[in-house]
Amino acid sequence: MIISTFLPFLMKKIYSTLVITLFALAIATATQPRKVLVIGIDGARFDALQTAKTPNIDALLENAFYTFDSWHLDITVSGPSWSSIMTGVYHQKHGVTNNSYSGSNYFDYPYFPTRAKEYKPNLYCVQIAEWAPMSDDVYNDGWNLKLKVPDGQGGPTENAAVTQLANPNLDVLFVYFDAVDLAGHASGFNPSNPAYISAIEKTDGHLGGVLNALYSRPNYANEDWLILITTDHGGIGTGHGGNSNQERHIWWIASGNNISPRKLENRPDPGSYQISGVNQPLRRQSPVQADIAVTALHHLLYDLNFKPDTVKAWNLDGISWLDSIYATSPTRELSNSIGISSYPIPAHTGLVFDFNRSLEAVTHFELLDLSGRICRQEDLLSGSTRFEMSVANLEKGMYLARFNSEKGSAVLKVVVD
Repeated sequence: MIISTFLPFLMKKIYSTLVITLFALAIATATQPRKVLVIGIDGARFDALQTAKTPNIDALLENAFYTFDSWHLDITVSGPSWSSIMTGVYHQKHGVTNNSYSGSNYFDYPYFPTRAKEYKPNLYCVQIAEWAPMSDDVYNDGWNLKLKVPDGQGGPTENAAVTQLANPNLDVLFVYFDAVDLAGHASGFNPSNPAYISAIEKTDGHLGGVLNALYSRPNYANEDWLILITTDHGGIGTGHGGNSNQERHIWWIASGNNISPRKLENRPDPGSYQISGVNQPLRRQSPVQADIAVTALHHLLYDLNFKPDTVKAWNLDGISWLDSIYATSPTRELSNSIGISSYPIPAHTGLVFDFNRSLEAVTHFELLDLSGRICRQEDLLSGSTRFEMSVANLEKGMYLARFNSEKGSAVLKVVVD
């Protein structure tokens, strides 16, 4: 009898503690320095990556927003591909159409660190590249330091990255591996080619060393790192540069401690600027190369409360996936600066939100599940001091209640039981 009486009270305390703890973590995340690690693995076909034994990439996927159904929309050559990945635009804008980098237009369409420094000039950004043209032939890229390491060896690249990650002031790191592409050119871009698979597996080993250095940073627990990994193209036979599926079907990974894990599967081919054009609605169903730069920018500048792909002066082709990547966006929203509390915890039939002071300019309420899907939304009257809603038709679980006003936003975690 004592146990049956005490159990509901205990469960309520557990739920209350859970919500309070998660909300506290969200607030802490909002103040964490945002940093970006971009990993480039040249020439890694999507099917070969899944065939190879890659324990370090697999570990990242456990906490990642990712797809093996990304598509190359432009020229499947390294120079234009990495230019799109790092600038967020395609060759019609950045001007690069081959590996000589001739015709480049990085003054108008620079690498994303340059864009980030327009708002945060003190960011410290480093590139480590095995392929010399990335360092020699690119300008207006925003790197404070560009390190050239031996092509295709992997070990010196890993060691250089470990050294840079020991710098507490590092904000952006781009690490580029070339061994997979070299193996493809030497003996074939094919998941049945042992040499090609071996190159992927060795690169994964070096990636593990980079990640261990990242996780070993003394202040890592107080930093918000977004890890972005992709390739520039696939391959067919011993080459690439054409428009076959083997060359265009690629992959895209975003990982980090604050990410809501999600795999995007069976995504359609949106086409290519090299064939008959790009179907934009289909293109937005999964992330593509140009989205790396824009998502990285969005992460670095999120506290400024704007999305880079909406800045007309930048004229970006890529879009940001950050709002889809994070279950709870690590932004200033989570500070709950407009003062809201909710009860009961957990909610069974209804939720009540009390505002500690009158919301003078509230415009909208949204209830989202942890995948980011909007389950309820409603416009609110200015001057409201309380908002009530039914939860009778909602599935059990955790949700995010977001209130928008002209002065900012507030996000609360709520539990429906």
